[in-house]
Parts: sequence; structure tokens; C-alpha cells
Amino acid sequence: MSVVVQTQSVETDAAADDPLLSYTVTTTPSPLKASPENPQVPEETGEIVISVARQSSTAADVEWIKVKVPAGTMAPDLATDLAKISPRISLTGWTVRLDASAKEFVFQPAASHAPIGADTGFTLQLSDIPMSRKVGTAPVTVTERSRTGSSAFQNRATVFNLGKFPADFYLRNFLCEPSIINNGGDVHLTWERSANATYELLYGDVNRDVTNRTSLPLEGIKSDTTFYLRATTGDPTNPVIRILSAQVSVLKPDLDIGNLTVNGTITSNGPVESPTAIYDFNAGISTRYYTANGHGMLVATGFNSNRVGSGIQFMPTLKVNGVEAKTTLDPMNLGSVSLLLRKGERAEIFASWRGSTSPAEGLSGSIYWIPLGIG
Repeated sequence: MSVVVQTQSVETDAAADDPLLSYTVTTTPSPLKASPENPQVPEETGEIVISVARQSSTAADVEWIKVKVPAGTMAPDLATDLAKISPRISLTGWTVRLDASAKEFVFQPAASHAPIGADTGFTLQLSDIPMSRKVGTAPVTVTERSRTGSSAFQNRATVFNLGKFPADFYLRNFLCEPSIINNGGDVHLTWERSANATYELLYGDVNRDVTNRTSLPLEGIKSDTTFYLRATTGDPTNPVIRILSAQVSVLKPDLDIGNLTVNGTITSNGPVESPTAIYDFNAGISTRYYTANGHGMLVATGFNSNRVGSGIQFMPTLKVNGVEAKTTLDPMNLGSVSLLLRKGERAEIFASWRGSTSPAEGLSGSIYWIPLGIG
């Protein structure tokens, strides 16, 4: 069964002419089939069911709902003869008639208007549709005349593009196995399809031609993924498209995100790279430079001295792109100072000692590099 959904917007954000009702369209068969081009062969028939609901606690008043069905012999036409269609509505007290000149089926209540609340779901049904003989996509327009409260009634339209496929077309049973894998695991995609279409597999940034395949193994899946199998057939100026989807869930997936706000504690259960000592400064004054080979952090710490209480202090300064971080360390205050670097940035590291002008045994301060990623 083909399902096409049009959901109403949240009214605080909706445009003035947005529908107040939501619509879901299903078709039988799925997808719809175009009739054979030979006019001597009987027409194919189809059915459209439109499920209608109000997704707000405030009722909407509805004067009428019209369903416009294009009819004729061209690819954008759905039916050959609207008079052969059997329309019905599930709401008691509503009637339906065909406005042949407008090519619309008009559904309306006995009164001037009727309230449609959240508990009033109903269906509009068009059965025995004699399908057009041209493959193509037909726009079916659903228009409601509605309002809320005491505002003026307005026409609010929704368009559903329904495809008419060749009679021998099929695309079905698109499966991903297994459907749950460990991080880095493999999956096998399979599907059934006819030969009279082109097929593409889409997932992430991948768009792959699979026209000549009915299966595909994929390796190293690291995050939850939805796969889309898209079939295209018919006249390139008015093609018909059918899309099926399949999903795989990954246990402990990799994440690729934009902004992240953490209000609690972050706990790492995986391996963490150890800090690497890149420079040791003995007593004296020195300037050195370091270029980051990935994203990470420079940390000045590690004051070591066997001369506790001597008044000797280690004063490191880290600079990059005009940003400066500095501190004063002594044997009684084992603190640190740090500075984040992006891959390729070059930091200036300046260190001096106060209280000593010559090297002393057991006296040193260290600069560490802590990688935060692979760059």
C-alpha cells in the first residue's frame, strides 16, 4: 500500500492559508498502474483513500472539501473518465457530488458548515478509478474551506503527486539484514524489482546506481542508517518515482553532530591517549615552538624540585593566534596552565624561572601535548 502524508502545521507557526486538517493518502494497488496503451484492452482500475483528521484540540469549522482529479489522455492525468469513479465519505450527514466542469468531487455537510475536532477522524474514498493509459505523475489536489473560531472561511489546498506505473513494474521486499549490528558491522541489502526502471541506493552522502542489482553487501557501518531505494521510470519529462526504505540500528554508534550541550557528567569507557611530554625546561629562560599535528591541548605542569621551600618558581606562558595563557608554579602549588590548539596551529611556548639563574639538580618544568582527536 502506498502512503502519502500531508500533516498540518502547528498553528502558532502556520501560514494563514495552511490546511487546518491533516491528510494521509493510500492507494490500491500500490503503486497505481497505468492502463495499457492499447485502447482495445480494458482499463486498469485504482482506488484512493484519503484519511482526514484534526490534530489540534481546537475544532475547525469546514464548509466543504474538494478533491480535484486530473482526467484525460495525457501523462499528468490520473483518470480517463471521472463519471465512472465511485466517491464516498465516512461522515454521517455529509454528501458528495461530481462537479464535472471543475473535475472535482465536492464533499459537504448538510448544514452550512460542520465542526471537525480531534476525535472526528474520517475518510474520503474514490473507487473504481479508470486509470489513464499514459505512465506519469498526476497531481491530486485536496482543498478545504475552513476556519477556526469566528475568523473568515478560507480555501486551503494540499497537492498529492500520485504516480501511475507501467503495468509490469514492481519494487518490493527491500530488506536490511541484520537489522541490529555492532559498531563497524556489515549488512546485506536485498530487494525484488522489475527490469523496466532505473534504481538508486541512497544513504548518508552516498547515491549509488544499483539498476543491475537485486542485492548489495555493505561493510563497516558505524552509525544508525536509513537506506532508500529509489526507482524511476516513465517519460523523463514526467517520470514516476517509487521509494522504499530499510534501516539498521548500530549498538554504541559513532556520532557526527553539530552542537552538543551536556548538562551532566561525561564518562569515557574507551581508551584515552596519554599526554606526551614534548619539552622539559630546566632553570633559565627559554622560548620554543610547537605545531599541532591534530586537535589537542598544550599543558604546562610537572614542576619537579628537591628544593621545596627554596622560593623557586616556574612561570610558563603559552601563546597562539593572539591568545595567551600563563601561570606561576612552585613546588608547594602543583598547578597547571593549558591552551587548546587546532590542527596546524603553531604555539609559542615561553618559560622562565624566578629564584634561580642556573640549572639545579632535580629542577624542571614540563610541557605536555594531550591529543583530543585524530584531526
